Amino acid sequence: MLLSILSIIIIVCLTGYIILNTYKRKENLTGMPGMMIAMSIGMMASLSLGFQLGVLFNHDLAVPSMIAILLGLGTGYFAGKPISVLASLDGMLAGIMGGMMGAMLGSMLGFSYIMVLFVDILFILIFCVVLQIIGSGVAETKAPKKDGISVSFIAGVVTVAFGIVSIGVLLLNQYQDSRNPTVHAATKEQTSVQENVSYDIIPIDIQSNGFSQNNIVVQAGVPTKINFIKQSGYTCIKSIESADLGFDVYLEKGYNYITLKDLKPGTYHFNCGMYMYYGTITVV
Repeated sequence: MLLSILSIIIIVCLTGYIILNTYKRKENLTGMPGMMIAMSIGMMASLSLGFQLGVLFNHDLAVPSMIAILLGLGTGYFAGKPISVLASLDGMLAGIMGGMMGAMLGSMLGFSYIMVLFVDILFILIFCVVLQIIGSGVAETKAPKKDGISVSFIAGVVTVAFGIVSIGVLLLNQYQDSRNPTVHAATKEQTSVQENVSYDIIPIDIQSNGFSQNNIVVQAGVPTKINFIKQSGYTCIKSIESADLGFDVYLEKGYNYITLKDLKPGTYHFNCGMYMYYGTITVV
């Protein structure tokens, strides 16, 4: 989590640096270049911040979304203000979109060193390109363009290379998770045998596309536990909650037991923390 906090500091500082440079060189930034600067930095700043906040606040979308959107609005407005009102509006709308997408992505994926670093590198790539746009306006008025490898080109190569390696690592880890049952899960199951001996256990696998069972039927008066089994960490289902039953449980990798106590006949609803997948518990 310290990495996410450090990333937030970097995002805010570099965003402020871009805005400052935009004000310093506003005479040379007009038309489409100015609008692209406001839109690019507004979207990437809010998207990156939203992602990091989504990781820090776990599956809570409200706070990360609002903070990221506010940063995107401010960044887009101030980056576009020295250029034109249209540029400010363009940057603000991009900031709103980036904040919502970033917060949702961070909340869905959770903390991962690879993803946090990938988002940071992606932000730095756009930062370098925006700086090049800002500098190109001044360079064109002072001297002819020089040939050579630019910083933005190097940043782009590094981003693509890191992305390819990251995808390979994630796929390899997911493949190993699907083949090898976790020791943690087995140990937890063994220690829970005595606790669960008097309960009717209903297993539900957490899959990439939802739950293995969406409709569960239990007998009234029979002590029951639902075992949500999470075999892999690469799923957007990070938590299970139910307003009807009054629980909100973060899912660890392995076995996760939820006890159903003294339920009256009826139908009770549960869903994942992102409100994407739903299920029911019918007591008869």
